[in-house]
Amino acid sequence: MPPVLHADCTVSSIDSSIEEGVRVLHLDPDRKAYETLSGFLTYWFGDYVTVRWTDSVEEAIDELNSDRIDVLFTEVVLPGQGDPTVFIDRLMDEPGAADSPIVVYSDLQEDMFGVYAFRAGVAEFFPKKKTNAYLLQYRLRNLFRMQFRTKLLYRQIDDALHRFQSAHGTSQSEIKDLNDLVSEMRRELEKEYESRNKLEEEKKKIQSVFGMYVDPAIVQGIMQGDIALEQKGTEQEVSVLFADIRGYTTMAEELDPEKVISFLNEYFTSMTEVLLGYEGLIDKYIGDAIMCLFGAPVFSHEHRDNAVQAAVEMQSIFDLWSQNWQQSYGISPRMGVGVASGKVTLGNIGSFQKLSYTAIGDTVNVASRLESIAKPGQVLVNTDLVEGLSDEVRGKFDFKELEPVQLKGKHGLHKVWSVQFS
Repeated sequence: MPPVLHADCTVSSIDSSIEEGVRVLHLDPDRKAYETLSGFLTYWFGDYVTVRWTDSVEEAIDELNSDRIDVLFTEVVLPGQGDPTVFIDRLMDEPGAADSPIVVYSDLQEDMFGVYAFRAGVAEFFPKKKTNAYLLQYRLRNLFRMQFRTKLLYRQIDDALHRFQSAHGTSQSEIKDLNDLVSEMRRELEKEYESRNKLEEEKKKIQSVFGMYVDPAIVQGIMQGDIALEQKGTEQEVSVLFADIRGYTTMAEELDPEKVISFLNEYFTSMTEVLLGYEGLIDKYIGDAIMCLFGAPVFSHEHRDNAVQAAVEMQSIFDLWSQNWQQSYGISPRMGVGVASGKVTLGNIGSFQKLSYTAIGDTVNVASRLESIAKPGQVLVNTDLVEGLSDEVRGKFDFKELEPVQLKGKHGLHKVWSVQFS
């Protein structure tokens, strides 16, 4: 039995006693992945869904083009199928894809694939690793409900037609007229269904494409109403991380503009992957610097744990890239990182023409000051972060208390801690 992931796991507005609920086929070479997903679907939706498994692409396509399934879940990293984008295009070109939504549930670690998949027409895309269970259940509930209602409407129309024929003994010509009427009703229902699907797809495209420029967590929060667009601030406890390359200005002057952009793209991409892996919210890129929030927009008790682990891993990944940058660009960059935990004011700041979701306050200033005094390869944190860590994360690292320092713009001396692997 899967763990309890959501208190409300029923689909109360649907009559689950109707014969044949939503029929799901899961295409995946790993049966364990099927068993995990099937367990969640059964736990969340009970008899409302039936789930079958196959590891055969040809069988899955045959079922998709039949009338035997309502939804196809599929992995896209499949033996013998090559490029996942080509495989998705192949599926979406099948006739059955118009009636049976395709949900990608994959191990593929490629951010841009999600954008491609939505543009190709898939109904949903979920990564197997670090799946948001609440979001998964919410979206599947809506998808299953839509499929079920369409089936139910068709069945009710057919049943009503059979009852009418039995009661009135209609002639063949009258039956033909009724069948034509039913066909027209079905076409109208399909138009409405397609219209709703198109609206949902456009919404997903907005989320996917907009998410290339704005952090996906912000896009998701706005689309779901968790983040209001009005210019109001809320106080919240978070961890703020700043990272900056040492000697960047000199390096930029020595490199061709194309190499500078190439280097920055590699740097930002590698660091962003680490930050997102620890549930960080990229606030902004400032030249060669990165500002990231942990525990926002949705509060997380683990924001300190995530922030310090991300900071140390960033330094490790940066070191791994250094040799490549030396060979490609003839430079040996180093990075300093500062992290501070405490209360900030979160909200949309800017003008009515352009808003930016960000954090302001003393904690942000402290994090920025810590980054500015961090030596190359060093991670500096404040006392609030150290004292709020879990025992597990605290045991992973050595925290060395340094001499109290004067932080620019701050009164008095402040405790600072250097972080290293144990």
